[in-house]
Amino acid sequence: MNDEKTRERTRELPVIELQQEEYKALQNQLATMNQQISIAQAIAVKEKARSEELSNLVNRMQADFDNYRKRMNESNKKLKEDGICAVLEKLIPELDVLKQAIQSIPDERVAEGVKMIYRQVVDILTAFGVEEIPALGEQFDPNLHNAVMQVKTADPSKVNMVVEVFQKGYKLGDRILRHSVVKVAN
Repeated sequence: MNDEKTRERTRELPVIELQQEEYKALQNQLATMNQQISIAQAIAVKEKARSEELSNLVNRMQADFDNYRKRMNESNKKLKEDGICAVLEKLIPELDVLKQAIQSIPDERVAEGVKMIYRQVVDILTAFGVEEIPALGEQFDPNLHNAVMQVKTADPSKVNMVVEVFQKGYKLGDRILRHSVVKVAN
């Protein structure tokens, strides 16, 4: 019986040795896989950080571009307004010339033609939103009026009032195209 047990053990030894070798090989493979997993995890963490960094960069660039676009739109709008104002400022003195022409033309038919041109120029200014600055009988405002003369008044309620307008003033919104040239009571 001992012999039989010994034979059985000798048959089992190669099987056990084979299983141990397979076990060691599996352990080596497992260690290699764990190493590869660790490396992959480190790479994933690094790439995630890089992805977040790139995402932040894209967001900042998008915000910068939006701000640039808004600045350019504002700049273009301002340039357009400045151009319109420059043209209107050149057109306004022509109203004065037309008004003088109307008053000095003796022929009523010719005067009527100049009046039509005057009204057309006024219509153009109105279409752009140009308004006449109220002056006569108004309180003097140095932001709107340019006082070139002063006259004494006995009425204390008329002090600092515009009593005569030499040249009409015009504005476009809050922007003064030309100040009213006036005489003020003091």
